Amino acid sequence: MTQAKQILLVDDQADAIDALAMLLELDGYTVRTAYSGADALAAIETFIPDLALIDVSMPNMNGMQLARLLRHNAALANTRLIALTGFGGDAERKQAAEAGFDAHMTKPVSADQLTQLIEGTGD
Repeated sequence: MTQAKQILLVDDQADAIDALAMLLELDGYTVRTAYSGADALAAIETFIPDLALIDVSMPNMNGMQLARLLRHNAALANTRLIALTGFGGDAERKQAAEAGFDAHMTKPVSADQLTQLIEGTGD
């Protein structure tokens, strides 16, 4: 798999996601941030990411609901969806896969794990 160039970060924790966005931008990626599912849906109207890192536990529209909606968008057929969550059990992994996520990562994600995800070499 080729390296992701455009990344969408979706998380209701603005400070954490903004810091991650800055680091990724320093590494040369084009990054958009969204602080809710609704913000993410608005972002993809003008930005088609290669990779989307999505927090599962968000208010109003959680990451599972968002993933299902994104998977119904033909423009995002090649976008890798990565679930970011504090829950790493088998049941959560199964739910994430059923929602359309390509991978499931338990927070906190290390820098090495994040690099592997972006390069398409990790799960």
